[in-house]
Amino acid sequence: MQKNLITSKENPVVKYYKKLRDHKKARRTEQLFVIEGLRIVEDALQYPDLVQKILITETFRMHYENSRIFQKLDLLQETELLYLSDTVGNALSDTEHAQGIFAICRIPQQKSVSELLRSDGKYLVLCNLQDPGNMGMILRTCDALGIDAVLTTGSCELYNPKTIRSAMGSALRVAVLDEPDAEKLLRILQKQQITNYASVPAKNAVPLTECNFSNGCAVWIGNEGNGLPENIIALCDTAITIPMCGGAESFNAAMAAGIFAWEIMKTKQ
Repeated sequence: MQKNLITSKENPVVKYYKKLRDHKKARRTEQLFVIEGLRIVEDALQYPDLVQKILITETFRMHYENSRIFQKLDLLQETELLYLSDTVGNALSDTEHAQGIFAICRIPQQKSVSELLRSDGKYLVLCNLQDPGNMGMILRTCDALGIDAVLTTGSCELYNPKTIRSAMGSALRVAVLDEPDAEKLLRILQKQQITNYASVPAKNAVPLTECNFSNGCAVWIGNEGNGLPENIIALCDTAITIPMCGGAESFNAAMAAGIFAWEIMKTKQ
């Protein structure tokens, strides 16, 4: 691997990393995204064809040069390795306590509907979800529980650095399908004979504990503040809710998604 020392914040690679970090349009145009931190970079190295560049500070190299991360780096053939001064590394960091390791990665090609959806599959659909932290937490939960895929429509970007950081590596493992048109996505699921459930905080909805998720199903999770659009609720097969005994009106979107995912996957175990 090529090894260079970067000491200037005006270095083209440094500026390019910042552009990808800060701008959704750049990530979409270049089909690249950035990651930061030892654990997530190690996760990314399980998919070496996606890792384009790795950037490491002098302090990180001093602390970790005899560790497994450098053993993995030594095996890479197509990934460029660059060394940064600590000052430049701090300028790149998007976290309070920088570890000193960064990577630029290729966005994986999205699978087609026919590749991703099965009539017996278990899915969560994120409709108009806007908080990257919620998105990342849901991906992490779905990864842990074995949800077959996460489907998104009108939601925040999967490759936002906050989403990637919150997902803790799960964004690289969970299959994701994005379809901007919510009604079109619902019709696609129906065509695959997948039952669609609209999650709503309504007392007249079917309690989650009374639902049968043994067949293929997709639970729709709505916007943090406004929930699901009325047209989507009307088009879904069943409106379901999580019974609540306290004074809160609803659950946080990520918490609700976790509860639904657990109930869905109980039938698969």
